[in-house]
Amino acid sequence: MQKVRIPIMVDPVKAAGKQLSYDGLVPSAALERFRDLLLESCNDVEVTLNFAVDAQGVKYFNGVAAVAVTVACERCQQPMDLAVHAEFAYAPITKRQQADDIPAQYEPIELNELGEVNLHQVVEDELILAMPVVVKHAPEDCQIKADDMQWGEIDETAEAESNPFAVLQELKKK
Repeated sequence: MQKVRIPIMVDPVKAAGKQLSYDGLVPSAALERFRDLLLESCNDVEVTLNFAVDAQGVKYFNGVAAVAVTVACERCQQPMDLAVHAEFAYAPITKRQQADDIPAQYEPIELNELGEVNLHQVVEDELILAMPVVVKHAPEDCQIKADDMQWGEIDETAEAESNPFAVLQELKKK
């Protein structure tokens, strides 16, 4: 089965009422902020989205996004492959369904003036959040070994002499 492109904009309230599902791709060209974190451009992101209404009558959509990327190791600065996987669930904020009324398992999301959500932006945000804070190889795979790293000692006398508040300290003593 061939994957199709995920629509950019969708009305999540109507889509939940119709219980729509999408299984497709978000083009990597649409994910500019995410691409800025990478060494080289990535393939299109595989995305599965489901719109539904839960037992409490809350309209929501959930999904999974996955892509393999190449990033720079923070330790050795060499390229490394990383699989980024994000799972998410949102409930739109409407006149009938306010942010305070949304159950904790859903993240509230605001609709634009047309009552729609930008799905590509949602996927991009979730992929950025799914990225590790510090990307680095496993210690055995990294070109820089832990024994090669040096941690300098801080000369505290130099710090005390260059303290910009030393003058205020002297005034306080008077």
